[in-house]
Amino acid sequence: MIQVLRVDDRLLHGQVAVAWTRHYKVDVILVANDHLITDKNMQVAFKLATPAGVTLSMKSLQGAVNVINNPKHASRRILVITKDLDDAKFVCEKTGTEIKDILLGGLRNGEGKKNIEMNSYMSAHDIEVMDELENDGFHVFMQAVPTSKALSTEEIRRNFNK
Repeated sequence: MIQVLRVDDRLLHGQVAVAWTRHYKVDVILVANDHLITDKNMQVAFKLATPAGVTLSMKSLQGAVNVINNPKHASRRILVITKDLDDAKFVCEKTGTEIKDILLGGLRNGEGKKNIEMNSYMSAHDIEVMDELENDGFHVFMQAVPTSKALSTEEIRRNFNK
């Protein structure tokens, strides 16, 4: 069962590995990223960041879809991580109703992006994709760490339009 899909441009790092795996009590971290599957250095770093007792699975976007859609994983508690909202949308569109919650966080600054909350920035395109996901029935929210306030899509839009 998918606990949450997190969008984080750093993919797997200490905050995700510790705080979010504990919060959601996951036993599998599924990193969905086409670049990662060919980057041996990133793979080693992610293996080192994975908490004891948690299985790390690094797949291409389609490979992650295949894992999520495989009924043999239904009893697992899975945290899916994508690098951006476009990748999240790809995974969500191809996995039916397996994913319900999309957690935005760790979105670094870049050209055309505006600060939403602390260290999270979004572009107009990101807002558009977020709106599409919400309209498709996904619960989308932004939260840096489990103990911080979660922002609704309405609050995200308001902060973007300031």
